[in-house]
Amino acid sequence: MIPEPVIQPALVSYDRERIIELIRTQSPEEIRQRLRAGDFDQVLEPEGRTLLDELLSAWIQRALGPLSLRDAMLVDPYRGRQVYGLLCAIHVRRRFEIPSTLAVHLPAAPTDLAELPSPLTDQPELMALVAQAEQEGLVLAWQAQRYDFAPPGNLLELIPPMPPPYRDELRFEQPTGLRRWIAIALVVSGVALLIIPILFGHIPEHPAGWPLALLTLGLMIGIKSGPLGYVGAACFWVVANMPVFRHGSFPISFWPDIPLVIVGLILLGCDRRVRAMWRFVRSQFRRRYDIAGTD
Repeated sequence: MIPEPVIQPALVSYDRERIIELIRTQSPEEIRQRLRAGDFDQVLEPEGRTLLDELLSAWIQRALGPLSLRDAMLVDPYRGRQVYGLLCAIHVRRRFEIPSTLAVHLPAAPTDLAELPSPLTDQPELMALVAQAEQEGLVLAWQAQRYDFAPPGNLLELIPPMPPPYRDELRFEQPTGLRRWIAIALVVSGVALLIIPILFGHIPEHPAGWPLALLTLGLMIGIKSGPLGYVGAACFWVVANMPVFRHGSFPISFWPDIPLVIVGLILLGCDRRVRAMWRFVRSQFRRRYDIAGTD
């Protein structure tokens, strides 16, 4: 471990809000990657970069790499204080060394200062530093060493942002509860309207009426389809009920209905629930092929 270089006590202005956002949103792995990519070469001395790399690598070896910096600082406060100081040093905007005659009027270092004690307000350079910090929204810090900054006292309140969902795409869910029984009742009714006349020797002239409507409605309710899915399914139901859509019709007679079929396909493809159902069906076929060893 490289020791921190001892320098003359100084007042510095640094971007504390940027540091707080950094420890909330960045992980040790991400900071080390940026460090090794050279992002901090212009703002951190070689010994500081080496020290920061060692501290972050120690966290990564302890399986703290994927966590946020805030969580790693809570788990390992000793290294956390050093990492925090190095990150603050990266975001220092201005430094003013304080002679020992003025340092006696300041509190114990390190600490953030809301205002300067009265003996220091007579120094034009210090007042310029204060004015710049107020103008740019920076914080004044009093330190005895270059990488020594007061860590935030509200680490527990700095909750990291919620991680993105594991899957952006909607997943198909089997129907449950009342929705399941309604879908089953509709499908059974549609099948019954189609089969019962056949059992009694009557072949329906146009079976795509109520039977297909009930089957389609049961499917849409079962997958919890959206409005686009219902409209797309209605397009197919209308095509199936066209006068030309009968047994014995020539295929060429179906050409006027193709635009409506295309519209139905587009609407069904725009419905997230319908797409989720097709992904589920394809995954079931792939799983069956994997089990059989044919894919």
